[in-house]
Order: sequence, then structure tokens, then C-alpha cells
Amino acid sequence: MSESLLEVKGEPEIIFIGAGINSLCAAFILAKEGWRVLVLDQNATPGGAIRTLELTLPGFLHDIGAMNLSMFAGSEFYTEHREVLAEKGLEFIVAEHSFGSFASDDRFLGVSRDLDANLRSIACFSKADTEAWKDWREDYNRCSPTLFQLLASPAVQTGPLELVFGRTGDIPPSVSTPLRGILLDSLRANLGRRFQSDIVQALIAAWAMHLDYAPDISGGCWMPFLETNGDERNGIPIARGGSGNMIRAIVELVQEHGGNVAAKQMVQEILFDKGRASGVRLASGQELRCSRGVVASVTPQALVRLTRGNLSDAIVKEAENYRYGPGTMVIHLALSRLPDWKDEAARRSFYVHIGPSLDYIAAAYQEGVAGMLPSHPFIVVGQPTIFDSTRAPDGQHVLWIMVRAIPAEIRGDAAGEIKEQIWSSEAAKKVADRVIWKISRYAPGLPDRILGMTIHTPLELQQLNPNLVNGDLNAGSLHLSQFYGNRPFTGYANHEMPIPGLYMCGASTWPGGGAAPGSGMLLARKLLCGNS
Repeated sequence: MSESLLEVKGEPEIIFIGAGINSLCAAFILAKEGWRVLVLDQNATPGGAIRTLELTLPGFLHDIGAMNLSMFAGSEFYTEHREVLAEKGLEFIVAEHSFGSFASDDRFLGVSRDLDANLRSIACFSKADTEAWKDWREDYNRCSPTLFQLLASPAVQTGPLELVFGRTGDIPPSVSTPLRGILLDSLRANLGRRFQSDIVQALIAAWAMHLDYAPDISGGCWMPFLETNGDERNGIPIARGGSGNMIRAIVELVQEHGGNVAAKQMVQEILFDKGRASGVRLASGQELRCSRGVVASVTPQALVRLTRGNLSDAIVKEAENYRYGPGTMVIHLALSRLPDWKDEAARRSFYVHIGPSLDYIAAAYQEGVAGMLPSHPFIVVGQPTIFDSTRAPDGQHVLWIMVRAIPAEIRGDAAGEIKEQIWSSEAAKKVADRVIWKISRYAPGLPDRILGMTIHTPLELQQLNPNLVNGDLNAGSLHLSQFYGNRPFTGYANHEMPIPGLYMCGASTWPGGGAAPGSGMLLARKLLCGNS
């Protein structure tokens, strides 16, 4: 990867702003077809929210954002290119014990690839829910082909899936009935009809908080439906040595096919010539021209800033109204030993969720979106070094802690203990102390094992990646009003903006965020088909 633009040979045909997973995958697909591509990124290393850095102590490798690479590993992009990616050093390790949640009585309900073991664990909480779990699995078998096809296809321009079902006569009621619920129900409505136990409901609903679906948000079932079922069947794949190795492999493929990925290059403005996007101006003042167009992997508001008055008033208004989900705090720990979880099953689990009921999760979410520091935060604890020892020195470990619904602007503390209302190192430490204290309820002695700590507040996450506005890891809410044909703008979910030669990709576009190349693949196909 270059930090200089001197290596660019000839005028590129297309310029990408931002070197996230979608830009890089699209750039590789186009470069493989002979296009001259240039990918620019303002950071020192590409990857956006998928980077691996020594954040705490030397030898401890921390993923700043995504660790779970199941969406990438299950993508058509990976299926097609897995051999060349492996040649570039990408190796997946599968976490067989993938996730679980602590119940209010401190027992742990975990999910592995062993269905019989999972059913026995569920039966310890509710025998009736073992049958409901089997029905959950059967609905996945019926509905997932249609759902995966939907997420891999260009967005329906007019909205949710009733419109698709209304036009499609080959979806039988055995599929359409449960799928409507998965796509449109709130988690409380859907899971409440299925499961009796609080912890089984929370086990599933926890996954929705990785996005921005609290239990009472309509349309919040689809991601937990896919994740719980997919993980039980396949486990969770992680990249040996950190998720950044996946990015490094794709960058090398882009370069191998004649493309250029340039770091430390801040794009200040998109240039236009005769009403068409024709290049970019860098913060250094250098202008770079291209013959086919510019792809902006940015948020809608950033697109408005970069285009400087060239978008219509209607699009500018839509961009101004684009909403972001709740903020996030990520705490990275270097540990002398793994947490000593009270329940031994948690010691084997890649993810440990702390949110024992729908009410607990809903309260943490509501407090956060109201600007309050949650009194009982919803916490995701990632334990990658259980499965990948290369991320830490021998015998030592890293812990990845994601705290969802943490406000970027603090209006108060729901517990009445933290007085700061501006993010500072002191405020961040107090919130992190609350989180670690909460984890220590289930893993006594955790503070004594901490060798080093780095805390990223919502605003610091935005500094790491400007698309994570106010710490929203999904670069925009995924609620129904901003999903399907409404992402990022109504009528422009096909990644082509209303100015010729101007395109968008990335988490702010359909089909949304995560460590997945969906929007990049859809855009590349569109460009190769000449539908511009």
C-alpha cells in the first residue's frame, strides 16, 4: 500500500473515497476486469472499522471494530475468491462455541455447533423452549434462502417486503408468513409468541443490539434470526492475527491487478465537469481526475459536504434528515489471564452478552438514546484469544468489550453517580469502571488481571472512522424508515446518485453495515453491466 500518489500510472477510470471493505471489494472486482482503480483513505491503514492495532501493549492485537467475520465468510465474494485470499494470508479460525448470555440468576446459556447440547442447555431454563428453538431453526431452513437472496439483490425501491411478496407469486405461505414476521415484527412481539424464558428471548435479542434494534423496534428480527441460526450451524469465523489481515489480503489483490490503494490522503472535494463527477481534490490541493466516475464510501452528510452545492435541495434535505443509531463505547483490555467466569460455559464462548432480559436490554437502549449513561449497560464481551492465540503474548489474552447505546452527548447519568456531561478521560474511565464492575459480577477478579486498557468513547470512534458518526458502528440507523429502498435516500438505493458519474457504497447504503461486501458487490456489478 502506498502513502504516495506518485505510483498512479495514467488517469484512473474510477476513484474510491474511503478504503473500507465495500470500496476495496468493489475496486478488486473492477480491477480484475481491467479497470484502472484508485482507492484513497485518510487513515494510515485501510479498512475503516475493520482494522487491527496494538492499542494497549506491544504484542496485544486488538480489532478496533468488527471481529465477527461471518457475513464476509458467507458472502459470494469470499466463495469466489477464497483461494486467492488464502494465498495472501487470510486464514479463518472458527469459534465453535460462538455466543451466549448470562441470566439474572448468573447462569450462562451458550450456543455452540452441537444442537443436542444447545437443546439440553435451553431445557435447563425452559423445556417448552426446546421445541420453540426447533421451530426457530425450521423457520430458518424455510426462509433463509429468500432472505439471503433479498439482502444480496438491489434494494426494492418502495419499501418493505409486502411489496415484493405482492409481486411474486412463487413464495408459499409456509415461507411468506414467518418471513413477514421476521422482517417486520419487533423482537418482543416475535420472540414473545415463540419463547417463554426471559433468557432465551434475551439470548436472541442480544444480537439486534449489535445493530440498533432494541426489543420494541419494528423490523428488528432479521439480523438475530440469521446470526443465531447461522452461528449454531457454522460457528463464528475470525481472521487469524486479527480482522485487519482480511483487509490486507484484499488490498494486495487490488494492487496485484494494477489498482492503487493510497493511505493518508484526505479528500476535500469531489470535482465536476459539465455536470458529471470527474475527480477529487485532496486536502493538499492536488487534483486527481478520472474518466468513469467517483465512488464515495461516506455518510450522506459527508457526501453533501464533498459535493459543495452540486446536489439538489431535495437530496440535501434528505441527507440532513438521515438518522444515526445510538453511540458505542469500545474497551480494549490486555489481560494476564482470561476472565474467571462463574459459569464454566462462558469460558469457552467467543461472545458473552450481558443483558438477561428484553426489559434490561430495552432500558439500556432507551436510556442511551435519551442521552443518559445507562445505569445497567448492555455489554458484549469478545474473547478472541480463546481461539486465536496469535493476538497476544504466550499465555496472555485480549478482551474486546462493546457497550451499546452510549450517548455521544451526555445529558446525565441514569444511576445518578457520574457528574461529567462532556467526554473526557475522566468521564470515559468512570463509565469503563462501571462496565468492568458489571462484568465482574459474572467474572470475579477481572480488574486484577488487567495489564493495559484503551477506551474508545463514541466521539473517539468517529475520529477513528468518520463514518461512525457519534459512535454509531452502523453508519446510520437501520430502522425501517432507513432500510430497503430508503437507504441512503428514497429512490437512490441503487448506489447511483442523481449526478452522472457519482456513486455511493458502504454501510450508509443498502444493504447496510457489518463486515460484509454487499454494497460493494452490487455497485461493481452495476458498473460492469453499464447501468449508469
